[in-house]
Amino acid sequence: MKQIKKHILIIFVLTFLISCNSGYQKEKGKWVWISYDEAVGKRVNQIDEHDFESFQILDDENYAKDKNSVFHIRNKIKNADPNYFELIDNGYSKDKYSVYLDDEMVIFANPKSFQLLQFPYSKDDSHVFCGTLPLNLEKSEIEEFKVTNINESMSNTTSSILLSHFVKYNPEYKWLDTLNIDGIIIGKWATGETKNKKFKGFKELKE
Repeated sequence: MKQIKKHILIIFVLTFLISCNSGYQKEKGKWVWISYDEAVGKRVNQIDEHDFESFQILDDENYAKDKNSVFHIRNKIKNADPNYFELIDNGYSKDKYSVYLDDEMVIFANPKSFQLLQFPYSKDDSHVFCGTLPLNLEKSEIEEFKVTNINESMSNTTSSILLSHFVKYNPEYKWLDTLNIDGIIIGKWATGETKNKKFKGFKELKE
């Protein structure tokens, strides 16, 4: 009987959490991001500095903007221009000068030629990207690149990593320190290839 009651309680809690609306809400004269989880229940997350009056939620309700900035969940998207900001799909967005995945800039991406491949890969006229990181490819290899995603169950997973942490363990990317970014998003399990190169995530596989 106790076991049945326990199961009923778990189902009730899960149903409650699912029915609760996560997202942007007004609270005490500010916009906040509300989320729920089984362990804590309701979480009230403060949003980066924003203008209350001009704040508006976008079609993808994980995004919002005000007269000065663009936001993904509770974080401001650094340097994103709200006047030219557009949602693309699958967590990608762009403005006049840059492309973004969630709240991070896709490094060197050209918004005019950017196109999605099978997640987490994408490309423009000069690069192929895994998450926000450009792959080590010559420009002539871009059209050759194809997504293979051998491990389909894990291929669409990504990790958000602080830039300092990523560079520490991948010193060949020390050049990223010269860019005005805080972190990167990478896929580790997706796979792709050209005629002469194979990749697992962002890393080229050496034979």
